[in-house]
Amino acid sequence: SHGTRCAGEVAAARDNGVCGVGVAYDSKIAGIRMLDQPYMTDLIEANSMGHEPHLIDIYSASWGPTDDGKTVDGPRNATMRAIVRGVNEGRNGLGNIYVWASGDGGED
Repeated sequence: SHGTRCAGEVAAARDNGVCGVGVAYDSKIAGIRMLDQPYMTDLIEANSMGHEPHLIDIYSASWGPTDDGKTVDGPRNATMRAIVRGVNEGRNGLGNIYVWASGDGGED
């Protein structure tokens, strides 16, 4: 449900008669299943962040680790390599854009 809401904020149609318009209303969206595992590994995350870099312009990771609201866990080695490769080589050399949640923890 969270991913669907986030996708709607991005790609909701303009002039839809409902009230909203997406930030990038003519865009196409795709979901990459990654958080349905009983555990998260660096390889699972790297495969998601590096999936189809020639077709995907923007990766939006609207999730973050459980934290205390002050400390956020960052990507591990394989994930960081996938992101760096996407930034430098994705979209046929234009580079992929990665948008990440700032953390899900804390009440403030």
